[in-house]
Amino acid sequence: MYLEGVLGSKTKINILAVLIQNPDEELIESELAKLAVVSVSEVNRQIDDLVAVGLVSLVRVGRSKVYRVNREHFLFEPLRLLFRSLGEVYREIGAVVAGFTGSLDGVQAVILAGSAVSGNVREDYVGEPSDVDLVIVVDLGDQVEAVKDKVLRYLGAEVFPVYGVNVYPIVLTTDEYIDGLSGDVFIEAVHSEGETLYGEKPRRFG
Repeated sequence: MYLEGVLGSKTKINILAVLIQNPDEELIESELAKLAVVSVSEVNRQIDDLVAVGLVSLVRVGRSKVYRVNREHFLFEPLRLLFRSLGEVYREIGAVVAGFTGSLDGVQAVILAGSAVSGNVREDYVGEPSDVDLVIVVDLGDQVEAVKDKVLRYLGAEVFPVYGVNVYPIVLTTDEYIDGLSGDVFIEAVHSEGETLYGEKPRRFG
């Protein structure tokens, strides 16, 4: 396949990942090597193929080589999707699940928590990927199990087959959430750092 020449080594993949994730940046070879976690000599040895097919542009500035991805190339958009950071993908998963969950009776808020918000998503997608933590707040206690069951079925049918990532819904009542604001480390972290995807975070009054 022709893509073997484009994605034929870990070095090329790393180089492309850096350039595509920074499409408006012009990077000198030493900067590119540092971000791609490869040596400058490896950049010089392997980037020629990417320049030859027009996917990467090369401009000489004095004694330096400056590289930039070519946004007009037909491979740019497919590779841009492929090289999205896992953090970006996790936020997309959160938004998808929140869109479904927000339509369920009694749901007051859906909050994205954990590594997807902190920016510490593990990049080991195959071996040990991070989980997506979602806190779902409902009105009443008798709604907890019904909402959790519907969300879990949706995750199994619609989310895992598409993304291959585990999502852990934590369903709490409004009262449980508010009570947790007084000493529950997890809920306090969710309240202060979590990203609201649907509704509003419950707040204490008085």
